[in-house]
Amino acid sequence: MIDRLRRDPGLALVLLALALIVALYASTLGRGLVNYDDPWLVRDNFLLQHPSWSSLRAILFDTSGDTRFALGAEYLPVRDLSIMLDHAIWGSWYGGYHLTNVVVYLATIVVWFRTLERLGIDRKVAGLMILLWAVHPSHAESVAWVTERKGLLGCLFAGIAGLGYARFRTGDSARWLALATAASVLAVWSKAPAAFAIAALAGLELVVPAPRRSWRRSAVGLATIGVVGALAFIPVVIVATSSSVVGTEDHAPGGPIAMALGLHGFYVRMAAMAVKNAVSYPISTNGPEMLDLVIGSFALAVALAVSITPARGWWRPPLELRVAAVLWLFGWLPISRLVLPLRSVIVADRYMLLPTLGVALAGAFALSRIAHATSRNALIAVIVLAASIRTLDAQANWCNATSLWERAVSSNPDDGEAWSMYAEALLDAGDPMGAAQAVQQGLSHSRSPRLLLRDALITLQRGDRDRGVAAMQDAAVAGEPRAMSNLALLLLDDGKLDDALAWASRGAAAMPLYAPGHRTHGKIALAAHHLDQAFDAFTRAYQLEPNNLANRFNLALVLIELGRRDEARVQLEACVRDPSLGARARAALAELGR
Repeated sequence: MIDRLRRDPGLALVLLALALIVALYASTLGRGLVNYDDPWLVRDNFLLQHPSWSSLRAILFDTSGDTRFALGAEYLPVRDLSIMLDHAIWGSWYGGYHLTNVVVYLATIVVWFRTLERLGIDRKVAGLMILLWAVHPSHAESVAWVTERKGLLGCLFAGIAGLGYARFRTGDSARWLALATAASVLAVWSKAPAAFAIAALAGLELVVPAPRRSWRRSAVGLATIGVVGALAFIPVVIVATSSSVVGTEDHAPGGPIAMALGLHGFYVRMAAMAVKNAVSYPISTNGPEMLDLVIGSFALAVALAVSITPARGWWRPPLELRVAAVLWLFGWLPISRLVLPLRSVIVADRYMLLPTLGVALAGAFALSRIAHATSRNALIAVIVLAASIRTLDAQANWCNATSLWERAVSSNPDDGEAWSMYAEALLDAGDPMGAAQAVQQGLSHSRSPRLLLRDALITLQRGDRDRGVAAMQDAAVAGEPRAMSNLALLLLDDGKLDDALAWASRGAAAMPLYAPGHRTHGKIALAAHHLDQAFDAFTRAYQLEPNNLANRFNLALVLIELGRRDEARVQLEACVRDPSLGARARAALAELGR
């Protein structure tokens, strides 16, 4: 084996990459979930927790708002099925979910090595490239965060699509094209930006003419993958636009051109490991700095020149650099906000998973050109060691929610959402005083509606009701739908029924897929004896959360008031064995029996 590795340094580098990843991410197997999307996707998701044909049908074919809301307002069936499989295998041991992430990442490393080699990249350069890519610290968010399984799956299947296409274009059987086509669908259905990794095959076809068998064969392959991939992208776009995950209105803190160039510069710095990793950065709230605009403009001009400018005279960029530029540009385009203006997330480490393939390839090529072997190997060792240390630090952010959000507010003090999440994490950790201090510190930087809501909740928990109600009203006026619903309940307790009903109605309308908001609306409408309004609100809450028995109990109460006793009895009978609702349900049934 040792002799083989000496003869095949590319393989040796890949094996080293795999070993390093196991070492760097082994600690994630002892972790649980964090309060950043993990609860709704993994812990509380009724569609994914109990594998069944009905759940499978809903995941694959139901694009209605209610079902998509339960699945994060996206159409990503591959991600969802993988979490469902985790539930079937691991149950409530969340270390197993982390293990799945690590295994998918390891498979992705192997696949992309084979893909680039098959596209014509020297095997040793490809091995070095995959080593540099594997240990890049920006990938820690994708590997250490269970919810970002979708990015890993998208990258894996995009690599398989690339490998299948590369085999087909060199003359292998049509089975490889079938594999590439199926993998492209799975990539798109794992994470939407993976579609641009598939599109990069067209760019690679132009810069890597050899070992193409014929233009016709390549054209057939690209057309087949492109058409099928585009069809697969349709439900993804429909759900994303109808759920307002993406849209024509851009909420970024800057114009589209400035944001695109600024984000490009920021991602270049992140690729160079010049940015300390976090889940929030100042560019998200304050817009791009001049440094990012300058770096972004210059780097974009270089990447475009290397990838598309024809070779003439002295200008003959090496194949590896052309491939690197194509991978970077196609990876950057969907996160530039020029084509997919995501509403909630401006910049994120996880968006770097695909673009860093290009950066790693460029770095590997540059290192391979160092003639002196000792100097070359020493520099490679230093870079890999530095990246590994940075990766350990980046993945440690995800050990628990407190660490995650503490780093976030340190990175970007102007992010009110991050301060709110930090306070929530401190509360969950049993530190209410620390949570209150975090909120006050956050309010000195930001007056975001979510942070105002957190301030109101903490103030009420501390017993200062007057100030808590005033803070809740501030959050509601600022546009936070949850604050509107909470304010409605507070006003109901104060006997201000009309005001309570108005705020409850506004809260439910502002967040139509939020079941607690509809429950609040129904409760107050019932108290005001607006029975039809209460029935509609409770029915909507039940539709959104069919497994929550509180919705059935509430529905029974309004059905009784409407004189629909038989229907009410059915709802109450479903609640009689519930620990918290059983006694009340049995009492209500006894009243109905009289």
